[in-house]
This record gives sequence, C-alpha cells and structure tokens, in this order.
Amino acid sequence: MPSILPFDEINAFKESLSAHFSEEGRIKSRDDCDEILDMLEDLFLLSFARGVEATNGDLSYNYEPTLDEVLRTVDKPIEGRTWRDRVEEYYANGGTEDDIVRIAMTESHRDSNAASYEAAKAAGATEKVWHCMMLPTSRDTHIYLDGVSAPIDGEFYSFRGGKTMFPGEWGIAEEDCNCLCWLTYR
Repeated sequence: MPSILPFDEINAFKESLSAHFSEEGRIKSRDDCDEILDMLEDLFLLSFARGVEATNGDLSYNYEPTLDEVLRTVDKPIEGRTWRDRVEEYYANGGTEDDIVRIAMTESHRDSNAASYEAAKAAGATEKVWHCMMLPTSRDTHIYLDGVSAPIDGEFYSFRGGKTMFPGEWGIAEEDCNCLCWLTYR
C-alpha cells in the first residue's frame, strides 16, 4: 500500500491556492486566509478518511472513528502549534504559497497515517512495518527504518534520537515535513 495521500485533491488545492496570494506572494486578505483554512481542513478530513478506508480494506475490518477522534488527530498540535496556528502566523508574517503547500502535504500525510494506525489497532493488528518511498529526497533516518517492524503499540526510533508511532508523527519538522513513508500492518 504505497501512499494513501489524496494527491488529486492536493494538486487541486495547489492550483486553487494562487488565487489567494498577491503578486508580492502574501495572502491577499483575511477572507483569503479563512478560505485557505477551510480548504486545508477539508483536505485533512479527507486524508484521515482515506487512511481509515485503506486500512479497513487491507485488514478486512470496518473501523468507524468518532468525530472527536477525527478532530483530535486533525487538530493535534505539533511543537505546541496547530496547523491553523501556523497558517495564521504565515498570514500575519507574509508566508509564501510554498509554506502553505508544505503544511498541506505534511499534515495530510500525518492525518492519513494516524487514521491508518488507529484503524489497524481497532482491527486487532499486532505488528506494524515501516516503508520508505526510497526517493532521492528520502531522509537517511527513514531509509534506515525501511522494513523495520515494531509491535502495534511500539515506537520506531531514529538514530538521531527521535521516536514515533508512525510516519509524520515525530513532532520534529526535520523528520516530518514532506515525508512520504507509510506502514503496513499484520
């Protein structure tokens, strides 16, 4: 199961994003910022749903998360800030389209992996296996983990000192941003 990210929706998001930025590269207005926030929330909710759907299919299970579980994942603070906080900060300080796209990619990836992990736990999986896309841009810490297994409630460890339950959840920008790793479950 390579990536479960909604790439078509991410690409559509990228295409619609430029309408909300001025020629100087800043978000045009408060209304534009609010629309970007709404589009991102939709993308993250879809990413969560895709993670559940993919893992339910792989494990022949029917995990149905509660709204509270979904929102707790989608709105989880990383390094003390939610994705909304970061977008608001970019709005206030002149962040670029690339900053917003990085948030879209990173958070949608984390949400889909979190959802997949919760669905696997609910289905009774006992083990998880890390998979790296093995791209030229893949981090050495993620390549190192390719094929490594852990108990379902166990953590994966980086030789740089970090630990995570699943890809995108390190809580360290250097490990999370633009990651495309995923897990399979047994």
